[in-house]
Amino acid sequence: MGTDTHIQVPITKIDDERRIFGGWAYVAKNAAGEIVVDHSGDVVDTPEAWASLVDAFYEYALDGARTGDEMHQEFGVSKLAEFFVSDPDRWEQLGIPAGTMPQAIFVSYHAESDALWGKIKDGTYRSLSIVGDGNREVIDA
Repeated sequence: MGTDTHIQVPITKIDDERRIFGGWAYVAKNAAGEIVVDHSGDVVDTPEAWASLVDAFYEYALDGARTGDEMHQEFGVSKLAEFFVSDPDRWEQLGIPAGTMPQAIFVSYHAESDALWGKIKDGTYRSLSIVGDGNREVIDA
C-alpha cells in the first residue's frame, strides 16, 4: 500500500495573460549537484528513484486527469499546462551546461477558476501543494 506524500512548491511563474502559474514540483539535486532533502525528509538519490519519479509525472500527465484542486477541497479548478524534466539526459539533448539547472521537475497549471486565480494574484496562495501516492523505502544510513 502506498504512502500519501504532500509537497509544497513555491509559485515561481505567473503568466497574467494566460492565467498560468507554476514552480519546481520536485528538486532532487540543486544546480551544484547536491542532493536536496525535501520538507518530508525524503530524498531522490539514485537513478532508479529518479526514474520512478519521472515515470510518475508522465503517468499523471498522460492519464487524462491532469487537474488541480484548491487546498484539496475544491476540485477541477486548474489544469496541467506544462511540465519539464530537468536532468542530465535532457541537458545534454538541449545543450544546457551541467551546473546550470537543478535536477528537478517543473510544472505549470492554468487557473480555470476566477476565485483561484484571484488568490494566486493577490498572494493568498504562494505555493502549490502536490499530493501523490508512492511507496516509501527506508534506507539505512
